[in-house]
Amino acid sequence: MRNERQPQGIERSRPSPARRRTAALAAAVTSIVLAKAFVAASPAPPAAPPAAPGPSATSSTPAAPPAEARPPEPLEDLGRADKVHLAYFVPTDRTPTRAWREKITVLATFVADLYRRDLARHGCATRGLDFAFDADGRPAVRLVRGKHAAAHYNGDPDFTFMQQWRTVLPEVEAVLGRASERLLVVFAETYDDGPTRFEWRGGVALGCRFSAAGGAGLFSAWILRDAFCAATVADQMRLLADAAPIAGRVALGCGRPNSPRFEFIEDGFGAVAHELGHAFGLPHDRRKERRYIMGNGFRHLRRNFLDPDAADPVGFSPDNARLLAHSRFLAESADRDDTAPPTVALEASEATGAPGATGAMGVRLRGRATDDRGLAAVLYVDPQADTVVGWADLAGTEADLDVRLPVRLPKEGPCRVRVLVIDRGGNLASATATYEIER
Repeated sequence: MRNERQPQGIERSRPSPARRRTAALAAAVTSIVLAKAFVAASPAPPAAPPAAPGPSATSSTPAAPPAEARPPEPLEDLGRADKVHLAYFVPTDRTPTRAWREKITVLATFVADLYRRDLARHGCATRGLDFAFDADGRPAVRLVRGKHAAAHYNGDPDFTFMQQWRTVLPEVEAVLGRASERLLVVFAETYDDGPTRFEWRGGVALGCRFSAAGGAGLFSAWILRDAFCAATVADQMRLLADAAPIAGRVALGCGRPNSPRFEFIEDGFGAVAHELGHAFGLPHDRRKERRYIMGNGFRHLRRNFLDPDAADPVGFSPDNARLLAHSRFLAESADRDDTAPPTVALEASEATGAPGATGAMGVRLRGRATDDRGLAAVLYVDPQADTVVGWADLAGTEADLDVRLPVRLPKEGPCRVRVLVIDRGGNLASATATYEIER
């Protein structure tokens, strides 16, 4: 049913600690497993002074990138069966942005490079994401004309995220195929130019995993504006290096009026990398907020391209990298004939020790994972802190789980740990252990 495919959790990814102090932003994040889909979405940000309407960019010439900068490698057709399909959605009362195909290709090039290089750094055998290509040898970007005006999709004046998910995705699926069977990345011209607290009204960034073979990401097309997205990689590198203020607008990761150009680019390009992670089934990992893509590291992605030899590149945690390494969209040797997910059975276990000063304590988790063809990896997630807390490689068709984990105690109610198990076919299973804590 369609309602099983709607985001049930909502998120606004938090800025790094320093930026939180500057911006006084709060974060509320939920990742939910529903109908075997891992879903993440983005709600309205906390209150802040509305941005005054005005020009969306200064007239200054973008700065040249530093000499040590490294542009991303161009996209190539890798010939795999599981492709990433790009779409540009335009309602009836909107006009396609200039050079939309070239801009979306450039954005995908940066995101793909981020995935490929980081997974190689983790020792994962992958050539990276494989995008669908047209017969002319260029990445395929399908223009999908909406059946209605923008307000039908964005819910003006409420601009609800689930409204966009429920209305845009079905029309794109009617053209490109169901998201349960392929990975769809959609940029939607459904935002509004009016004043707002952060970026643009109607901005959206959602990611959802439906199966080993499919998922979806839905993103606002404000990132395709000329101020932020170029038609060539060389020009995009210049935009990424530029700190010129964008008059009358506030980038979420910055939190200050007239935020620098590159902050919007990091918010937009980075959101695609982050939400694609959710479409692959990744949970958040907030242990290194400024570095991990599934934390808020994506808001610092420009250092990977402008300072590629830096000691702290933006990337995935080793835990999430293990999950990605077995995704059909990245693994070179995934068993694509395997359509049965693993099973996870958890035993009653116990909390250990007493809550510490930070409200955290240890729990012991025991259980068993099985698969008909071959297990690959397990991740442990603390839902209270909304972060990964551990992982392990698995092998064979059966594996015992016995681990002690640090978790944050909720203010009330039971303490929980979520377990994610992926097999060598890219199928994912989830289970939750619950602990009653004496207070």
